[in-house]
Amino acid sequence: MEKFKFTKFEKVCLILAFLVLLMLFISSSMTYHEQEMKPGFIHTHLHFIEEIVGNWNIKYAGKWHNAHLDGGVASMTQFVVRKLAHFCSYFLLGLFSYLGLRRVFKINWLAPIFIWFSSIAFAAFDEYHQYLTGDRTPSVHDVMLDGAGALTAIILCVVIIAIKNKLQKKLS
Repeated sequence: MEKFKFTKFEKVCLILAFLVLLMLFISSSMTYHEQEMKPGFIHTHLHFIEEIVGNWNIKYAGKWHNAHLDGGVASMTQFVVRKLAHFCSYFLLGLFSYLGLRRVFKINWLAPIFIWFSSIAFAAFDEYHQYLTGDRTPSVHDVMLDGAGALTAIILCVVIIAIKNKLQKKLS
C-alpha cells in the first residue's frame, strides 16, 4: 500500500487554515472594547460600507438591527462588519481545510461533512472561549453564521472541483 503524501498546495492550505484558527483564537481572547471600532475610524476608513448599510434593516438573533435602533450608522456598520467577519473567517477556514484535507478521505463525501462539522465544533468552542473572556457575549447564532460560512466555501469547492473534473474528462 502506497503511503499518503500531501502536495505542496495542500500543505499551504493547511498552514493557512491553521493561521485562520490562530487568528480566531486571538480575536476571541480580546474583549469587546479591545475590538471595538470607533466611529471616527468607521467614518474615515469604512465610509463606503456606511453608505451601503445605512438604510438596512437586519433581523439577527431575534432582534432587529438598523442605524436608528443600533445608535447610528457607525454602530450599524460595526455590527455588519463583525457579522461579515464571522462569515468570512469561517468561509476561509472551510475553504483551506477542505482543499488541504479532501484527499485524506477515502470516501469522497466524508470530507465535506467532516470538515463542516469540525468547523462548527471549533465555532462552538470559540464562542465558549468568548464566554470565558470578559465583556464578551457568546451566541449560538454566531455559531450558525460561522457554520454557514464554512459550508458555503465547502460547497463552492465541491462544485468547482466537480466541474473541473468533468471538463478534464471531456477534454481527454
